[in-house]
Amino acid sequence: MKVIEKYNDSLHNPFWKYQLGPETYEVKDTPLRVASIKEALGESTDFEFVTAQHYPERLISRLHPYHDYIRNTSASLANDEEEFYPDLFPGEGAGLKKKVHEPLWGGIWCTDAVTPIKKRTYEVARASAESALTGAEMIREGTERCVYALCRPSGHHAGPRVFGGYCYFNNAAVAAEFLLPSGTVAIVDIDYHHGNGTQEFFEEVKSVFTSSVHCDPSSEYPYFWGYAEETGKGQAAGTNHNEPLPKGAGKREYLASLDRILAKVRDFKPSYLIISAGFDTHRDDPIGGLGLDTADYPEIGAAFAALDLPTLILQEGGYNTSTLGECVRNFLTGFLDAHRNSR
Repeated sequence: MKVIEKYNDSLHNPFWKYQLGPETYEVKDTPLRVASIKEALGESTDFEFVTAQHYPERLISRLHPYHDYIRNTSASLANDEEEFYPDLFPGEGAGLKKKVHEPLWGGIWCTDAVTPIKKRTYEVARASAESALTGAEMIREGTERCVYALCRPSGHHAGPRVFGGYCYFNNAAVAAEFLLPSGTVAIVDIDYHHGNGTQEFFEEVKSVFTSSVHCDPSSEYPYFWGYAEETGKGQAAGTNHNEPLPKGAGKREYLASLDRILAKVRDFKPSYLIISAGFDTHRDDPIGGLGLDTADYPEIGAAFAALDLPTLILQEGGYNTSTLGECVRNFLTGFLDAHRNSR
């Protein structure tokens, strides 16, 4: 399996965030996440690392109205140590007539104070999206049946209006838009947190089926999205499906939810499958944690392989660097083994 990467992601390494009161919290989305994954995959001959290609900026900017804001804010910072956080979040109806791409206007474009911009953030976020585009092109052209893009920053919380939740550009949305001229797309998000940005991108697009199995948002980020009654809008009614689970839900409950999602994917009959693969579902994840163990991920990967679709797997969350690499390797190996056995 090709593993796509493109960056020195240590260039984007925020140190702290505002969350849950005046105290500061250390950011869990560190470059060690990528290092742990690369180390685990490097132990197997099943995986070949490939550098992502360069793509026109417009493939990203056309989907993200805040693209120029992120680029310009990154460029405005004095050095690699400086971090910029928005400090005012205007409500709906606020007067937004002036310089919306200047740093101080960040609250227009960002949902939270946990997604800072550093001098190299734009560069690294663009490279993450280009990793997704490279994988999408491989499965579209038929040179690969399944590709894993080692994306960091993640993307699934970035939407068509605002970014946030450690995410700057929505890698799944960029890849899906790239694939759509060649066929329909199904996106399945298996991160602990609901992929609210991805859902919002496509909730009125009938050629994309979106779905997510995640912790119940009534008690977990992103709180305002991810409920079972959200099923798509307008002409796309019925093309979104959410499976919220209680905290601590184990393998049996998780696989039952995934089975319901995959049945709907089969009914949709997509040309391509995108998996937003977060591994903060592991029981020991510091900011996630369903009841899954490292040994559960091969079965989850195999369930996706049974769909027998051209598949792009995108890295989303997963913050326990002691287990993350093994979780990713087990998921991908489960997918590959099932794919081989079906041939």
